[in-house]
Amino acid sequence: MALGGMVVEWKDARPGDIVWRFPSNRLNWGSTIIVTESQWGMFFKDGKALDLFGPGRHMIKTMDLPLLGGLIKLFVGDVFEASCIFVSKSQFDGKFGGRTQTQELAPLMFNGQYWFKIADPQKFVLEICGNNNLFTTMAVNNYIRGYFNENLIGALSQYTLRQVYGKLKETSTAVKAEIQTAFTKIGLELIDVKFLKIDTEEKYRDRLFFMQTGGVGAGSVMAAETQKDVAKELGKSTGGAASAYIMSGGMKTGAVAGGGGDFMTCAHCGTQLKLDAKACSNCGKDPHPPAVPKSTGEGGKCKKCGDPLDKDEKFCDKCGTPASEDLCKNCGDPLDEGQKFCEQCGHPAGPLKCYKCGDPLDPGQRFCEKCGAKQ
Repeated sequence: MALGGMVVEWKDARPGDIVWRFPSNRLNWGSTIIVTESQWGMFFKDGKALDLFGPGRHMIKTMDLPLLGGLIKLFVGDVFEASCIFVSKSQFDGKFGGRTQTQELAPLMFNGQYWFKIADPQKFVLEICGNNNLFTTMAVNNYIRGYFNENLIGALSQYTLRQVYGKLKETSTAVKAEIQTAFTKIGLELIDVKFLKIDTEEKYRDRLFFMQTGGVGAGSVMAAETQKDVAKELGKSTGGAASAYIMSGGMKTGAVAGGGGDFMTCAHCGTQLKLDAKACSNCGKDPHPPAVPKSTGEGGKCKKCGDPLDKDEKFCDKCGTPASEDLCKNCGDPLDEGQKFCEQCGHPAGPLKCYKCGDPLDPGQRFCEKCGAKQ
């Protein structure tokens, strides 16, 4: 049935709402579309984003809608059939988190926050809403979060663990540029990205520490670990003591093939050099790692190992533990002041207490032992 004289507008738009579709797709000639300063309006029909409306009142008639002149065949009598979509111009934020692998296949866990806005409403409606039939804010947010994570995982996998930890600022800038290119393809503008946590497993933190302080490359560290593991296994077998001694360093396993003598690895390019080399034969730089400045202690001490921290240091140089004062007891995610639940895993930020009497509760406890209240 035709809806004569209808006024089409997005009345109850909330600050976090991204998109809204008018419930009916049947509008008469003379229907009015009202668009506020913070919105765009447009028609969507058969997979195509048609006319874009700016702020103001727009009446459905061909003189106001240039694309409709060729779409008269879409009318049935005096009824025009197309979806009317409203898109917000506001800035939005989203949270991300996931797990990926670095270039050398080291596990990397991360989470944080990103900010974005819609730059090309027609491309946005076509690529996200129309192609995926997503016309609610929740559905669009879920799609964008998945799209962001997918591109972030791909971007981080191009870097080594040493680059991610040692040059986090530079790596974040490069990753943001890659995701911005991907966002442009779906009509979005990525405004900013903030990593709240980026971490790896303990054994990889140990490897990173040796690479940063010992002047060795990832390959040398992994080779040493392999020797250690093999020696351990050989040592378990009867008569394996001699083999274990050899594999664990009893003989000079680090000798340069054919030339004798111990070797070291250039801290800049990874080339293997004789131990007394003053300059790298490949890059020409001093092969020794630069001296690591001692932490000032202005940021307190690491909660895990007690090593002093710099004021703005996010991770402990010694053990890799996040320097944030408050961490989730379940997953280790940083917690903001006053935060009651972990954003990453949902675990309570503090000790569980009875809502009625405040008595401490154990995880999973359904009734308070003191007052009997059901939790």
